[in-house]
Amino acid sequence: MYELQKEKYLGNTKKIFDNTQGIAVVETEYQNKVYEGWHSHNNAHITLFLKGGTTEKRKNFSETVGPGSLLFYHSDELHLNQNTLFPSQNINIEIEEKLLKELQISESTIEKSVQNATLTKFIILKIFKESLVSDAFSGDTINMLFAQLSNSNAHLERFEKSPFWVKSLHELLNDCWNENPNLQDLAQVLNLNPITISKHFPKYFGCTLGEYMRRIKINRSLSLIQSNPGNLTEIAFECGFSDQSHFIRTFKNQTGFLPKQFQKL
Repeated sequence: MYELQKEKYLGNTKKIFDNTQGIAVVETEYQNKVYEGWHSHNNAHITLFLKGGTTEKRKNFSETVGPGSLLFYHSDELHLNQNTLFPSQNINIEIEEKLLKELQISESTIEKSVQNATLTKFIILKIFKESLVSDAFSGDTINMLFAQLSNSNAHLERFEKSPFWVKSLHELLNDCWNENPNLQDLAQVLNLNPITISKHFPKYFGCTLGEYMRRIKINRSLSLIQSNPGNLTEIAFECGFSDQSHFIRTFKNQTGFLPKQFQKL
């Protein structure tokens, strides 16, 4: 078994930012084959896959992940990676135990929060962007962003215990991700009063309807931008935006990056 210390990963490290408050941001890339045996990391961390992919194996499960995938690792959790695609590129957000104690949360809390995959991706991208800025405010900003992530699991617990119509609404919104439904349309499909959706939506989804739809659209655009170096205007229309400028503003608001900047990562 191979144990990796703080800020150490099997791939080639491109950038490291340590905010000295318990969070390290580590960008890694894999250009060729690395050690494929069982290993662990001293600190818990979240990994966002930007490019490539791998087959991830843990004690009780195995899954193939690719661009846009998220994985959470507990401290000292054994895992291995096989069949890695080259080149691969990851952003790792490493969390020290001292920070978890200060925030009075557990690793399981973070693991739960990561299930809100779209929001987690955007927060990780904002943290990464802040690590690139790396000025006098970046350390505190990164901690604030991480706190936002760690607090996001409250509505997930409510969602799991929600009425049937909430899960139906969730499926409906994700099916029509490139459209722009309004409350009246949704209420009619679900045979509900629009006031019911309006009143309870933030409780179960953690944001407004407009914010949720913008998150879905920008999340879908991430893979389109990475896989298609073509016209951003076409991607904007495909994702249901009325014009490119609206798409660019929304993309930057959600991720911290302009679409062209993200494309170059």
